[in-house]
Amino acid sequence: MSPGFPDEAMIGEAAQWLALLQSGQASAEELRAFEQWQAGDPLRAQVVRQMSLGLGGRVQGLSSERLLQALNTPRSSRRQFVHGSLAVAGVALAGLWASRWQGEGGDILQTGTGERRDLLLPDGSRLVLDARSQVAVRFDTWQRLLQLNRGQLLVDVRHDPTRPLLVATAEGRIRALGTRFQVEQQAKGTQLTMLHSRVEVTTLGGQRAEVGEGQQIRFEAQRLFALESVRGDATAWIEGRLEVRDRSLGEVIEQLRRYRPGIIRVSSAAARLRLSGIYPLDDSERSLQLLAKSLPIRISRHSDYWVSIDVP
Repeated sequence: MSPGFPDEAMIGEAAQWLALLQSGQASAEELRAFEQWQAGDPLRAQVVRQMSLGLGGRVQGLSSERLLQALNTPRSSRRQFVHGSLAVAGVALAGLWASRWQGEGGDILQTGTGERRDLLLPDGSRLVLDARSQVAVRFDTWQRLLQLNRGQLLVDVRHDPTRPLLVATAEGRIRALGTRFQVEQQAKGTQLTMLHSRVEVTTLGGQRAEVGEGQQIRFEAQRLFALESVRGDATAWIEGRLEVRDRSLGEVIEQLRRYRPGIIRVSSAAARLRLSGIYPLDDSERSLQLLAKSLPIRISRHSDYWVSIDVP
């Protein structure tokens, strides 16, 4: 579930959809995909309405009938509309950052599509955020808390014997003193990868586990999965690489989505394919080409913003 305000990724996606709708080149399939995108989060429809008003009300409604009318009467080229949409997005983002959540000594840090941030926290700990990630930082006299709302982070914790550093996700908490690890908030769980020392994981249901250096674990609110050894360079994403060892295509595409504007659809059959390799995160088009060469898949480009992957 999205927070009470849209992040940069959502605003960017809305701008791209509006550009496609106003270009007059959207297909019926793309129109259905747009409606599905909006249905995934009520906040998306609000963003579309606000940006439409900011662009002179050129997309007045959200129904199929009104969207088709907009498609049949384009008023600007795709390029012009993209520029206009992104200009409105920039204004919206400025307002959002000016009014971002502040509470309990906390702040919101986030990244957009294709953006990584390397930050120094108030206690001297290092925080690296992957693309399309968001974390609430709450440091005070009693606690050091990072609430990972989405995406992935790496934290190099500065030792503080009186204030353990906690990373909270939708499924539980990770407690550390002085250590280095990364956490990914996935669609149906949390993935923890230990890089140095040890941490303790506690799920929302109360299950506990210690995770040591070179180990990784996935957990849900009521379930801890088995410990596994870290495979490959788990931190390669910091340098813009995705190193894959015997992972599913669905997992790989989930990572690439953070670095590519628009939509990437993967069929269930294609998502189950296993692969190994190294892929450039900062050049998603090249990564798709490499995937097409190494796997029995068909990649269809319906527009600049919508790619579908299936088996032949």
